[in-house]
Amino acid sequence: MMEAEFPEELQTKAYGILSSNDVEPLESLYSHLFGSQEPQRSQAYTFLHCCKKHFPHLLFIKLFFVIRCSPVSDNRSRSALVLRYVKVCDLWPKLSLTAQNYIKSHILVCLQEEVSMPTLRLICGIVSEMGSEISKAGSEWPELIEFLLNSIQSDYEKLQQSALWVLAYLQKGFRPVVCEALVPSLEPLHSAILQALSSPNADIQVTAFGAVVSLIGLFTSSKGRNWFNDLLRAMMVGFFNLLSHLKEEYARGAVNELIMLVMDEPQILKPYLNHLVLDMLNVLECKKVTDETKLFVDKFLLAMAEATDLAPMMRELPHETMVRLLRTAMQLLLSIKDDNAWYNTESELGENDGKMDVYKAGILFLKKLLTALGEIQILPICFELFLEHMEADEWKKRHAGISLLAVIAEECSDEMVMKKDCLDQVTAIILKSFRDPHPRVCWAAFNFMQQPTNLVQAIQILYHLRIVCALDAALDQHQNPTVKEQVVSALKCLLKNVPSGILRMHTDLDTILWKLKKEV
Repeated sequence: MMEAEFPEELQTKAYGILSSNDVEPLESLYSHLFGSQEPQRSQAYTFLHCCKKHFPHLLFIKLFFVIRCSPVSDNRSRSALVLRYVKVCDLWPKLSLTAQNYIKSHILVCLQEEVSMPTLRLICGIVSEMGSEISKAGSEWPELIEFLLNSIQSDYEKLQQSALWVLAYLQKGFRPVVCEALVPSLEPLHSAILQALSSPNADIQVTAFGAVVSLIGLFTSSKGRNWFNDLLRAMMVGFFNLLSHLKEEYARGAVNELIMLVMDEPQILKPYLNHLVLDMLNVLECKKVTDETKLFVDKFLLAMAEATDLAPMMRELPHETMVRLLRTAMQLLLSIKDDNAWYNTESELGENDGKMDVYKAGILFLKKLLTALGEIQILPICFELFLEHMEADEWKKRHAGISLLAVIAEECSDEMVMKKDCLDQVTAIILKSFRDPHPRVCWAAFNFMQQPTNLVQAIQILYHLRIVCALDAALDQHQNPTVKEQVVSALKCLLKNVPSGILRMHTDLDTILWKLKKEV
């Protein structure tokens, strides 16, 4: 915000509140900041930005005072939230050296004394940000390193958790500094994190995943022993233990940290890639694991497929592993319900009625996977899965088959056009699907025939005699209005794409056009 936006009266009020020992005005500010009532909420944010603009040092000191001294847990946590919102990096340089030294000393005491775990977690984030700012200024904070080493080896779980949170939240630029400071203590630190990864406390266990990611430079740059090997094994064992104890929310947090590891340092996973893929496929194939968790696992596998350092190895996975990977992706496409609203043409969701978020995520996953792994390896497997699903008795599988066809046609259309057997098979299956006993499968088939791909255009031109007759028959056969709309759209799309000279071959074209005009 510009300085002119804050009137002198507001600045005077801000100074008065920040410089006083009274915390009640701050409590009132929090009630508006974290409330939903307007205009009080907007006014509270304006006041906060005024404080940050004109009195950043006082704002930091005031917020820290509440964090350190307030007996009310909500006030401490809200102060920590506000401090993170206004950004430590913007306020810390504005503090005097005396104030900085005071806060450096006393915030470590906060980490030891804070009893509220949500508040403690926020304070750990603040400490990590402070460390980064101190390092940027060319200074050191040896007391922090000492605290981390002592706490992570402590028998007191809260201190372990504090140290692990601080490490997990380390900003990328600050990580090498911390790693260098911890080199002399590598062995005890390694042992402590290994122990944390197997802790019965799921919070400690998952936070240890984040600590490993932050300190990966320490565990992989040391000569001699492969420190990371033990840690990765412990991480995977911990992940499976979380799943076996039905702690899937924590398991998702663990996978999320593994995704961060792939994004930050993919090259260190090269020796373990095949085992990681197989482990994750076992999770995806387990019926007891929820779809929400499986989506996180899919993101991890996709991150490896898209990582420049790992992509070549992912493309060279054994054929049977590729089949398993794509088969698990197809399971996501079964997350569709025969929703009554879908049959209502007035429904706001239209074609998406009954399509769950898992289904939509599955489509996106397949598209990205196809691009990442390459058409040459993936297309033959996808096509076999398409044929397999179209022979299934369950309508959801046939619907999934057409959904897969739409994905591969979008990504590999030219390759499919060049294979006549492929064209013949796709055309025969789509024509059969026009008459499928389930309307949602019919709808998917008609919708596929409107796809702006070379494959669909090739089918429309090369097999127009069969397609036009089938669509003409569908106009008469389908009474479902939602399906009928797609039949009309598919026919209009064909008439637009097929040259008029070819269309004149249809002796009943006038009748078809009359039917089409009637439907429109």
